[in-house]
Amino acid sequence: MKSKIFALIVGAAALAGCAGQSINEVASGQCPPVAPLATADGLSSGGVQARIGSASLVCYVDGQNDDLLAEVSLSGTVTQSGIELPFFVAALDEKGSIINRMQMKVTPSGETFSYKLPKINYGRKGAENLKARLVVGFVLTPQQLAENRATYAKTIGLTR
Repeated sequence: MKSKIFALIVGAAALAGCAGQSINEVASGQCPPVAPLATADGLSSGGVQARIGSASLVCYVDGQNDDLLAEVSLSGTVTQSGIELPFFVAALDEKGSIINRMQMKVTPSGETFSYKLPKINYGRKGAENLKARLVVGFVLTPQQLAENRATYAKTIGLTR
């Protein structure tokens, strides 16, 4: 009997320690999909090449205001360390319209990189028709984007 009471007290104390936190992790199956944008997953600038290899995320719900948040992790390669790489992450609704977007710059210290980007809001808990998805990529100049699109079109067989 004493062990049950002790276990109950310990459990209550552990829960009380969590009471001040309002951001809770969401089960991964409830997270929206995330992927590098096919025409923004590579960056070529001044002889330096960078490529996003993968993107994953962990989702949260803010218990105070019901905002849905995603923390995106990116990994990839770059041919030269110490180069500033401009990334973006965008949350899209079910029609593909941007509902939130943020940009940041990081400077890899080696030829591979792995970063957790700041949390981005992708909706509200209980919102109707919430079918968000997230895309990530490099912030590109119009010329870089045109080159990436041409390469992508050739890769999938749309041009020769």
